[in-house]
Amino acid sequence: MKIAGNGNEIQLVRLCKRGSTKAQFKLYKLYSKAMFNIAVRMTNNSELAEDILQDAFIKAFSDIARLKDERAFGGWLKRIVINRCIDVMRKERFFIKNLEIVSDRHFEITDEVNEEFDPEIVHHFIKKLPEGARQILVMRALEGYKHAEIGEQLGVSESTVKTQFFRAKQLLGKMISEANENENRKIFRTEQIKA
Repeated sequence: MKIAGNGNEIQLVRLCKRGSTKAQFKLYKLYSKAMFNIAVRMTNNSELAEDILQDAFIKAFSDIARLKDERAFGGWLKRIVINRCIDVMRKERFFIKNLEIVSDRHFEITDEVNEEFDPEIVHHFIKKLPEGARQILVMRALEGYKHAEIGEQLGVSESTVKTQFFRAKQLLGKMISEANENENRKIFRTEQIKA
């Protein structure tokens, strides 16, 4: 993950490795908003996301000496945030442990996000998804993880991840479709009243 317009990020990471709190603060300012958004999407809880964000930055800065490629700081931090979200969700018992496995039917699963929908509306509906389905949808469609990687991180099989991803997309599509139908009904009623 790269932050646009930041030419001295590598230097900041190197300074952090030497213990510079000013450099840590600058990196925090550069990445905190993006990492907070990831945590909110994963947990659906802004207070919990704030805690996760703080924990992730503490872990990142305490383990920064292990980071070999200073250019990879953003991706490394993102992985810490997502792993922390998963850990917290497990502890809070939000994560679905016993996922229902759909029979051996094969589904065509596409990972493309339809960009004709208003992102705010889509984000609103993503928040309403069940926890496990939402986590998998966020990790796959928004963060770009592969099904196998998600399964490994969540401790479930790849087929379970694919099933939950498919289920999340179906639920999301249904919610958006119903919202569009309701909006069309309102427009139709308004036109009838004016006529």
